[in-house]
Amino acid sequence: MNYLQPLTPVFLMIALIGLVRMRHSKEFLVTMIGIAGLVLVSWPPVDWLLSRPLEAWYPLRPPPLKPLSAQAIVVLSSAVSPPLFERPYALPDKDTYQRCEFAAWLYQQWHRLPLLACGGPGSKGEQPVSSIMKQMLQRAAVPENMIWTEERSANTHESAVYGADILREHGIARIILVVEAQNMLRAELSFRKQGISVVPAPCAFRQFERSIEELIPSWRAISRNEGTAHEMLGLVWYWLHGWV
Repeated sequence: MNYLQPLTPVFLMIALIGLVRMRHSKEFLVTMIGIAGLVLVSWPPVDWLLSRPLEAWYPLRPPPLKPLSAQAIVVLSSAVSPPLFERPYALPDKDTYQRCEFAAWLYQQWHRLPLLACGGPGSKGEQPVSSIMKQMLQRAAVPENMIWTEERSANTHESAVYGADILREHGIARIILVVEAQNMLRAELSFRKQGISVVPAPCAFRQFERSIEELIPSWRAISRNEGTAHEMLGLVWYWLHGWV
C-alpha cells in the first residue's frame, strides 16, 4: 500500500457524510449515483470480477515441465518510451518487459524454439518496438540468431497478420503465444484467424489476494478496469471487422 491510497476511502467517506446531510436536496440522487459509480470502478473486488470473462479461459497453473508441441514462441509488444535527452535510449513499459522476460524464460526452460517479437514503430515513427524487445531477449540469454522481428504492426490484428507471414515463410504453423492473461483471448483469436495454431502461454493473471489492500478503493483498480474495458470493446471491434 502506498502513502496516498488510504486517502481515497477517506475522501469518499467525507463525500458520503456530506450527501447524508443534504439528502433532502434535489441533487442528492444524481450525486449519490456518481459517487457510487466511483466507488465501484475503484474497488478491487469489482475489477477482479470484471476480469473473469477474459481470464477464465486460461486456468492459472504452472507451465508444464515438458516442452509443448510447438515450432516457435511469439511475444507481442505493448509500448516503449522513446529516448530522451537525459536518457538516450528507449525504455520498455511494464507489459513489454514482463512479456519478454516470460518469453525468454519459456525459451530457456521449455525448448529452444525460434522466438518472434512483434511490434512496429511508435506513434512518432521511432525505432520499432520489436528491435528493442530483441535487445531485451538477448540480454536474457536468447541467441541473436534465434530471434526474429516483425517491425510493421501497430496493433494486435496487424501483429497477427504480419507475424503469420513471417511464420509461414519459415514453415511454422503452431506457436506458443505470450501476452498477459487479460489480453490473450483477442490475441489468440487473431492468430487463429490467420491459420496459425496457438498454444496460449498467458502471464500476469489478476489474482485476488487476502489482504486489506484488496478491500480499499484504489487507482490500480481503476487502471485495471480501464484495461478490461479496452479488451472487451476490442473484442467487439475485431469481431465486427472479421479479424477474430
